[in-house]
Amino acid sequence: MKNVSKTLAASVLAVSMCIGLTGCFGASKKCKEAGLEFMDLALDKEVEDMADMCTDDDEALACFGPYAADNEAVDLLLERATVEYTSNSKKDGKITIVYTVTLPDYDAAIDEDPEDIDEFEDLLDEVEGTVEIEVSLVFEEKRDEWLIDNYDDFVEDFYDELYGIDFGFQSEYEGWVATENWWGADGTVYSGDRYYLDLDLNITNEHYNDQMVYTFKVFCGGNLIYTSNSITDSGFLENYCYTDDTSLGVEYFPAGSYTFVLYDSNGVEFYSSTCTVE
Repeated sequence: MKNVSKTLAASVLAVSMCIGLTGCFGASKKCKEAGLEFMDLALDKEVEDMADMCTDDDEALACFGPYAADNEAVDLLLERATVEYTSNSKKDGKITIVYTVTLPDYDAAIDEDPEDIDEFEDLLDEVEGTVEIEVSLVFEEKRDEWLIDNYDDFVEDFYDELYGIDFGFQSEYEGWVATENWWGADGTVYSGDRYYLDLDLNITNEHYNDQMVYTFKVFCGGNLIYTSNSITDSGFLENYCYTDDTSLGVEYFPAGSYTFVLYDSNGVEFYSSTCTVE
């Protein structure tokens, strides 16, 4: 009887362990697949969809938001990137999935001293070597879903790494802005009900009559809320947007910080400024 009991107990334990391992394997597989989806979104800088896969979507969007802006040099790297699963582990109820992102050897391209974005793109297509960045995504089960909990670490390990590269070239409009004025504001502060924001820029005397082709984007708390059409102008640049044109869906701009970022026709940033709505 004792032997039967021991055998039964061992069988129950074996079944329990098998169920536990199956559950762990299933969760790891789900996280692996979700992580690959997240990395694909990260390469496309689809920050809102990325935030939806995180434990705190609002906080995550605030982390990802600043990287939604165009940066043509970084975008060229992301377009050529590939992602591969590396490993997974489980600790304290969380699952960590590690991926390797492989990029063209941008250091070798930069060493050739490209004069502009076009030359840099050509060099990227010629280099034979690669650069690898290892990214870890930590998943936590929340609301019966496995969601990414280390979004701030991801930004530091991946986006900050890429956006911190010194590409060695800059916009041809760099340094062209002489003075700025937030029209209707007290310095950089708007008070009361504001249904539009207006950043006016004076170009230096040296370039005052030179034609500029550019776009600008508006970010609120790091989130992209407006993208202008292409603008062709010279001398005095008036950059404004109305609430109706933004993604906010409100009559007046809510209290907060608003950053206007200007990009040349190659998508390279050449000026930015921030105002506050009280």
